[in-house]
Amino acid sequence: NMNLCLRSHFGSRCSLFPSGTLDIMSSAAAQAAKATLENRDLDDSWQLPDGNVKRGKALFKKHCAQCHSMYPDGRNIIGTSQGPTMFNVCGRVSGEEAVGRARPNEFGDTLNDKSRQVVWTDAALMNYMRDPSRTSGGPVTMNFEGIKDVQTRVDIVQFLHTLTWDNPAMLETPPSKQPNILTTYWRKMTGSG
Repeated sequence: NMNLCLRSHFGSRCSLFPSGTLDIMSSAAAQAAKATLENRDLDDSWQLPDGNVKRGKALFKKHCAQCHSMYPDGRNIIGTSQGPTMFNVCGRVSGEEAVGRARPNEFGDTLNDKSRQVVWTDAALMNYMRDPSRTSGGPVTMNFEGIKDVQTRVDIVQFLHTLTWDNPAMLETPPSKQPNILTTYWRKMTGSG
């Protein structure tokens, strides 16, 4: 289909090209433009296109929830809470939130100057999810290589925008962490619970 365009991928707020340009691009040109977006740093004037919050939540659980909470109390019902909570992350300055069970200043020696100065704008979140080491100015201590797909990152950022005090779902008590399958199996086999 020669009318394939990035607008169908990013919604009507695609800010890379003038209005109407995308409608006449060939499939190859659209793919090349998408590849360019996937590999470049975005500046703070970049506007987040429409995304799918429900898909973003599922993708957050897949890519982020192993280490990051989405609740204000930092509780992580999926993983280990090694990183800071992503609750209210949009607009926050890096290093303001507790990391795991320790306060951020206890990790001062592991944060370089650039990573202490990140304001988590939409563009900064997109850049960080694409290449954490590049955004932070050095190696990161998490087991995360980045997400190249633009729409995946857009959907996750759209979901992160829902993690605020204005969202009534965030005020509910989060479910408790479920034991893993091995623990459940062991308890069943030993009759210990």
